[in-house]
Amino acid sequence: MKRGILVLIAVCAGVGLARTPGAAQTAQPGATSQPAVRPIGVVAEIRPGSFTLHTDSGTPLSVQLPEGVTVVRVPPGAKDLKAATKITVGDINVGDRVLVRGHLSDDQKSILATTVIVMMQTDLAKAHEAERQEWQRRGTGGLVKSVDTQAKEITISVPNTPPTPGNPTHPMVISLAPNAVLLRYAPDSVKFSDAKPSTFEDIKAGDQIRALGTKSEDGSRFSAEKIVSGTFRNLAATVIAADAPNGTVTVKDLATGQPVVVHTNADSSLHQLPPFVAQMIAMLNSGLPAGVPGQAASGGAARATGGGQGDAAARGPSSGSPGQAQGGRPGGGFGGGTGQGPRDFNQMLGHLPPFALTDLKPGEALIVVSTQGAKPSEVTAIVMLTGVEPILQARPKGSNEVVLGPWNMTMGGGGGEGGP
Repeated sequence: MKRGILVLIAVCAGVGLARTPGAAQTAQPGATSQPAVRPIGVVAEIRPGSFTLHTDSGTPLSVQLPEGVTVVRVPPGAKDLKAATKITVGDINVGDRVLVRGHLSDDQKSILATTVIVMMQTDLAKAHEAERQEWQRRGTGGLVKSVDTQAKEITISVPNTPPTPGNPTHPMVISLAPNAVLLRYAPDSVKFSDAKPSTFEDIKAGDQIRALGTKSEDGSRFSAEKIVSGTFRNLAATVIAADAPNGTVTVKDLATGQPVVVHTNADSSLHQLPPFVAQMIAMLNSGLPAGVPGQAASGGAARATGGGQGDAAARGPSSGSPGQAQGGRPGGGFGGGTGQGPRDFNQMLGHLPPFALTDLKPGEALIVVSTQGAKPSEVTAIVMLTGVEPILQARPKGSNEVVLGPWNMTMGGGGGEGGP
């Protein structure tokens, strides 16, 4: 499910039910010849007496529901079954996230359930929305400028509100609150479900982070209760060739002059920036209030030059989002006037026209946002944008940074997975 709600069932960890990498993992020796299993996944189809489970491993599994099977509902975030309430088989819906206890058939294609633990899609949506709002109220994020390993402090750059001409960002020092949780996105993934526990030492200059916690009154410091970090790459490039059947685009990195193969998948967002949006982003990046014409975006579709890493980041708490305060046009667009807070770029993406790889022409300018992949010459696109010439033209002379304004890990990373 693209940017779907992929929340890990917290109760599984609380009662020792580890997330299984495959349906056939044995939890403990059973009394029968079939292995006991505990697969986790999403209900894909419901039939009388059974349902199809799309497991987290990607393998479909038919779940047989015999007479007397125990079905319980747990709320998102539950650490044990104390808050569980008994429901019936008829209460299970497509889209619900479930853990099944039972015994696997000999062909490993079905499971005879003894217990079904259900986290309902409606509950997940409410929990995600509540968490998204919390990240908007108590979240911050930006590009890591320096890390003090002795003091356990991170200095990031965050957008000025309102924008200051010639100086669009200011530094903020992030410290760790007691028992702070640190997570890090996996290479080529911004799904919160793929994020792994990390350490302070994993964070380095150039990373993007999102932090949840408390900001000082003057906005210069932040005490973080949770930090999600990742190494992201913002690539300014021109198209060499597009291979739509294989979902790839070969581009020229304008910072290095080297070719890079950009892979796309079902989670990649391909959007065309309308001219007014590209110009507003360019203006915001140059420190001008949105709506002030000229300067930053002069020349309209100017030639793209340069590229590199910058202040844009990931997609997600999907599965996403630790969002930022919205402002301007409905849907989180980059509109409006002065004095507004940072916009949520991810919210805006949903209102932009998409494009297909078959639409790309050789020489066309792109900005590609990706995680730092295993190979420098290959990346997996989180977002691919066309119509970006004004943004690239607005960069300071000699800068290799590609900045998409206040867009800081508000995608996939927290869009719907129970995390940021």
